[in-house]
Amino acid sequence: MESCNGLAPGVSDLPIEQIKKTVRPTGDQLAVLDELKAAALKAQETVKASCPTAVPLTPVARLDAAEARLDTMIQAVQIVRDPLQRFYDALNDEQRHSFETMGSSGGGKAPAGGNLAALCNQQSGDVAKLPIERIEQVVQPSGQQQEDAFNALKQASHDAAEQLQASCPKEVPQTPVARLDAVKTRLEAMVEAMKTIRPKLQDFYTSLSDEQKAKFNIMGPAQSASSGAQQEN
Repeated sequence: MESCNGLAPGVSDLPIEQIKKTVRPTGDQLAVLDELKAAALKAQETVKASCPTAVPLTPVARLDAAEARLDTMIQAVQIVRDPLQRFYDALNDEQRHSFETMGSSGGGKAPAGGNLAALCNQQSGDVAKLPIERIEQVVQPSGQQQEDAFNALKQASHDAAEQLQASCPKEVPQTPVARLDAVKTRLEAMVEAMKTIRPKLQDFYTSLSDEQKAKFNIMGPAQSASSGAQQEN
């Protein structure tokens, strides 16, 4: 299972000390940075509290758990955003430039939303993209199941993938606040993609026999036969 923090890099794990060294805030700026630090800690606690202690049994329950984690990450973004905006507004032009380019040369972690590219890569998109061919191989739906519920699920997965394609900016925004907003847009798109898939996944799962459900429940990735008891993305 992907770590909860991994769904939105640079949101609940803001590199406060690195920001401090890079921007070198003074006076009132330090107080605003402390507010940002407190918000980041609150966001981190919110995310940690949402991490499931066990892997849900069914594919539908796993999808619900993933959606809940995304909703929590959106909350984390909202917790951090205003303090981040206030800190950015308190900086002078030179400090803002240092903040904006922090981590771009590979010398440390990027600030809020700086890893937007990681959130927009193919692996992250797979959070809402079902392994249709793998499901068909493992579950082997019957003719009627194939015609009705499975084809509807396949179409929903396709529609969700198209939704996600439009949710990432063509270029990474310049400021940390704009990048954070882009992260939120991406997370919200992932939630909507899951909402598109869920009813069709529920219908397909309901149409299965007990034996088919059991196979679907423990389905693992095709390249990892030894981990068949592990969940799919």
